Parts: sequence; C-alpha cells; structure tokens
Amino acid sequence: MNYISLILIISSWDISSLDWWKGMYSDGKYVISSPSRWDKGDWLASTFIMGTCGNIMLSDEKTQEWVQARQNSTSDHITQVIEPFGGEGAILALGGLYLSGCIIKDTTLKKAALLCGESALISGVIVRALKILIGRARPSIGEGAYSYAPFNINASNHSFPSGSTSTAFAIASCITEECKNPLVKAASYGMAVLVGLSRIHDNKHWASDVFLGGVIGIGVGKTISKLHKK
Repeated sequence: MNYISLILIISSWDISSLDWWKGMYSDGKYVISSPSRWDKGDWLASTFIMGTCGNIMLSDEKTQEWVQARQNSTSDHITQVIEPFGGEGAILALGGLYLSGCIIKDTTLKKAALLCGESALISGVIVRALKILIGRARPSIGEGAYSYAPFNINASNHSFPSGSTSTAFAIASCITEECKNPLVKAASYGMAVLVGLSRIHDNKHWASDVFLGGVIGIGVGKTISKLHKK
C-alpha cells in the first residue's frame, strides 16, 4: 500500500483543519501507548492472540501449498477485483463517503470517513514499523516461512504483518463502530476477510501475516472510534 498517497488523499479532504491533524497525532500516540494501560484481561487476550498467530505460523507453508495448488482463472479474476480494497481502492471509497457527506451536509458520514482514514493511516504506520523490524520474507520469493532479516527495508522482506489486511480491517472495524447496522457490519468485515484471502491467494503473504494484520486493524479501528465517542 502507498501510504504517501493515503496521506495526500486524506489531507485533501480537510487540509484547512489543523486541529484534525493534531488530533490524529494525539490519537496515534494514544494507540501506540495503549499497552501501558492494559489490564490483566487485555494481556491475557494479547497472549492468546500471539499464541494463535504462532500456531498458524506452524502451518503457513502447508496452507500456502494448498492455496496455490487450487488457483484457477476464476479465483485470479476475483482477487484482482478484491485486492484494491486493501489499498487505494479503500481510500478512494472513503473519499467518496466524505464527499457524499459534504454534498448532503451529513456530518456523520464525514466523521466516519475521517475516522476510517485516520485508523487506516495509524495502523499502516504500526504495520510498516513491524515489517522493517521483523523482516520476514514473502512467500513469493521461495525462501520458506521461517526466513527473517530484521531491520530490512527491502519490500521482499516485508511480509509480516499484512498491510493491506490491516487497512481493510481498520476501516471495517471503524465503520461498524460508527454504524450498528448488521448488514453494514457483515459487508464491511466480509470485504476485509476477502482482502486477506486475496493476499494469500496471490502468494504475497503467509496466513499468519494476514491474521496479525487483521488483529492490528481491528484493534486500531475500534480504539480510534471509541476514543472519539468519549
């Protein structure tokens, strides 16, 4: 995902509002420092999530082989349509949502678009830092699921976690916090799941990359939404 284009698109929505940018910076610090405020239940949940991620890692190569063996022209076409919704396609959709709010003068739509964009950007920063720090090789380069080169800026070693999946789930979780309609919730999370599956299908990410990316996205999206409700 091109995070520079994300920043430019978001800034074009409300570039005159310095307060929004200050708020995003403050929200970002709040999200990143969240572990310092976790209670026992939060740490237990975190331990469970990491344990689940570790178990998925053990089957990453088998999962990759199973998925790659079942690719066909239909699945290729579907993933070509779905994949953009984990990147620029999602941001353009949010831009359309924000513009709709401006046209019909609906502050709820504008707020939802801005919070989703903020969640996507903050989760993107977190994911990017982890990618560089961990340096896991992508499945497409053929080095296996246990090849790591920490502090690596090479994109071929930026597999863990999945940025596209994180973006999709950050937006989905934020939307569902702002809109309690069950159909919207199902559609939002359904699309996010499809984005994650498309990354595995296209051999860009391991299953564990997608899992952790989704967890990060959900965590950031819900935190940002609940923070602004306060």
